[in-house]
Amino acid sequence: MSIGCKLYLVLEILTIILQDFICADISLSSLGKNSYNSYTDLHPKWGLVSNVTTQIGTHAYLPCKVKQIINKSVSWVRVRDDHILTVDRMTFIADERFQSFYVENTGLWTLQIKYVQARDAGLYECQVSTEPKVSARVHLHVVVPRTELIGDPDRYVKAGSTVVLHCVVRGALEPPSYIIWYHDAHQLLGENQQKWKIKLDRGQPDSDGDIPNVVGSLIIHNVNKRDSGNYSCSPSNSYPLQITLNVINDESSVSAVTSSATTFLCSSYYSLGLLLSSFFVLIVNVILMGPLK
Repeated sequence: MSIGCKLYLVLEILTIILQDFICADISLSSLGKNSYNSYTDLHPKWGLVSNVTTQIGTHAYLPCKVKQIINKSVSWVRVRDDHILTVDRMTFIADERFQSFYVENTGLWTLQIKYVQARDAGLYECQVSTEPKVSARVHLHVVVPRTELIGDPDRYVKAGSTVVLHCVVRGALEPPSYIIWYHDAHQLLGENQQKWKIKLDRGQPDSDGDIPNVVGSLIIHNVNKRDSGNYSCSPSNSYPLQITLNVINDESSVSAVTSSATTFLCSSYYSLGLLLSSFFVLIVNVILMGPLK
């Protein structure tokens, strides 16, 4: 085997090991009720694109105003795959969320998309079967609120203390009507004055817009070992997030947990260093000493 082949083989093995380590390291660190459509142009102009914005889980309404047509069909087409969704009032897609409505004597055809999903975003075309064909496009923008934690998702607290868990819903067109908290599989209902309290506060707008954030808080008084476990923050209009609470009896336990985690990480990086050093030595030997006998 030539020196070049051996060197290529060694580098390929080293690359695989580095990829596995990086992936492992990253893994360690790491339906609304109403419709809220925002129209820039209620009636699309032929040959132009209008915009409709709605929030995931709500209903979207895409308008198309057609004037003075006799015995001509009006179709809605999803542009990304040219799928015909409706022709007049008939639906031509298996997805029952799509439906077309016509308001008599107005010329207004509306495509309704129920319980909008993120993948519904994109261009839709309203077509009239004239010769030549005339059409107008509507761009559907789907807003997906995001849930974020305030603080570490893995908490260590001392028994007897008061703990406050926070999560924030950002980017929603309409604030969540509620945020439900769970302790493991048990839903925390209402308010237990002696044990916990749930709050929902409207925060400050994001820096990139005027949509206010909403902060959900769970306050737990006088925590004990039974309060340890997984706590889930579940907003009505966004995805849930989980916080792990570890209740310990004294400060020495905290030190022990911290020391153990630090020792594990240091040991892992030390082992990686030894492994990389060995491979670099092997590469140098192959280059300088020639083919292995």
